[in-house]
Amino acid sequence: MNLWVLVFTSLFLSQTPPQTADGQDVDGNWAQGRQLVLTFDDGPAWETTPVLLDYLDDLGVKAIFFVNGRRFMGTLPLTQKNRAILEEAHRRGHVVGNHTQTHPMMSQTPPEVQRKEIERTHAAILKVTGVAPWLYRPPFGGMTGASRVVLRELKYTNVMWNVDSNDPFQRHVNLAFQNVLRDLAQFGRGVALFHDTNAWSVEAVPRIIRSVYLDNCQRVTRGEPVVEFSNEIEAFWQPRSGKPPEPPLVRLQEAARRRARMTAWCQNIRKGAGSP
Repeated sequence: MNLWVLVFTSLFLSQTPPQTADGQDVDGNWAQGRQLVLTFDDGPAWETTPVLLDYLDDLGVKAIFFVNGRRFMGTLPLTQKNRAILEEAHRRGHVVGNHTQTHPMMSQTPPEVQRKEIERTHAAILKVTGVAPWLYRPPFGGMTGASRVVLRELKYTNVMWNVDSNDPFQRHVNLAFQNVLRDLAQFGRGVALFHDTNAWSVEAVPRIIRSVYLDNCQRVTRGEPVVEFSNEIEAFWQPRSGKPPEPPLVRLQEAARRRARMTAWCQNIRKGAGSP
């Protein structure tokens, strides 16, 4: 068994989450490098998520899907379709996170119901994927003390965002595209928020990725670090005290391979090269 298989098994297939999973918040404002993580809330949706999965595959990007349990739990034909999409997202190497069962406003939800919202979706994701989820995103971005108690018990990390497509409110491909590139230009890295239930959001994603790739070619020419798409939220984690740990060797090696692929693609772009 090679090194990558060993690391993959220890990080993703075991029931022990990575060291980031201690109930701490991650917001995208700090990263070990110029990382951009694409995250998608409120799915899976059998009409739109499969299109997104194909776009991500074509462009070589892995994402994080924060799912609502009500969409894929139960025996209704619709939930069965959505469950198959969730299985496929996991099979393709995307990370699945917990976004509660019914997407309530947690600040208006009794503590015992908050617990059920998190625990039921936790169990449902584990049943579908075989992997215990360890990333959580609160509905509407609202955290409560009661939620934090449950998240610490289940060893979750809470993932917020700093790059916002604003897609629930500005319902157009061009606006989602512009919003993300504006925030990325401001912060240089981050966690981007989309909703894969929106067709306009799904259609904005390949445009955003291609734009970042082309901008990376300019960065390569100037000798600057390129923006790297990744679903490794660990790169954004900071400990409660002391210095952040050094990234593991396997992550550094994969980042080096991504940069090499990007450099080679930029050099061959005039020859009609595909995605890095």
